[in-house]
Amino acid sequence: MTAAHNRGIGTIYATVIDVNDLETSGAFWSQLLGVDVLYQNDNYFRLGRQGELPYLLLQRVPDPQQGKNRVHLDLEVPDLQAAVNRAQELGAHQLQAVSEDSVEWVVMTDPDGNEFCLVKHR
Repeated sequence: MTAAHNRGIGTIYATVIDVNDLETSGAFWSQLLGVDVLYQNDNYFRLGRQGELPYLLLQRVPDPQQGKNRVHLDLEVPDLQAAVNRAQELGAHQLQAVSEDSVEWVVMTDPDGNEFCLVKHR
């Protein structure tokens, strides 16, 4: 690779999640991540900490979640069971628990059906 390839063309501004229920999803992700809703309108919520990239952008879409996500978030947590319990209190659903080598994770869905993982490295 040349030096030009190493520089890339930009930085990640936001990860975007399509949702049907913007208000419920906004409250869920804000509380789950412990971040603020920095901007909102009828179709978008931008979540994060002011001036810190990347943001999480929730985008209202009319079509429901179908099938497996091609991209999902992995959240590193210090206590896997406590994180699963808190996510469920906020409206998440557990799909599957996995243990492999030096990592455990739980596949969850947010209230809109989008998958994410809670991950604990041992």
